[in-house]
Amino acid sequence: MKGDERTFANHPERQFMQYLRGSGWINARLLPASTLAELLLRKGWIEQQRQGPKNEVHFRLTEKGLEAKKSRVPSGRAGSKAKAK
Repeated sequence: MKGDERTFANHPERQFMQYLRGSGWINARLLPASTLAELLLRKGWIEQQRQGPKNEVHFRLTEKGLEAKKSRVPSGRAGSKAKAK
C-alpha cells in the first residue's frame, strides 16, 4: 500500500489538521511552518483557496480529512505477526 492510500492520519498530520478543525478557512500565514500542507492537499484531506485583496493562500479541513483525523492508527504489531506466520 502506498503512503497516500492510508485512511488514517499519523501524528504530525493530525497536529497540522487540528489547527484547521472547526475553523473554516485559515490563512496559511497563521499556521505553523510545515511541508505537510502539500501532502495533505494531494490526499484530499485539506483544500486550498486564495482569498482577500492580497490573494493570500487559505486552507480548510475537508470531510475526508476529518475522517482521517478521527480514524484510529493501527499499532502495526498484529499485522507484522500475521505476516510472519
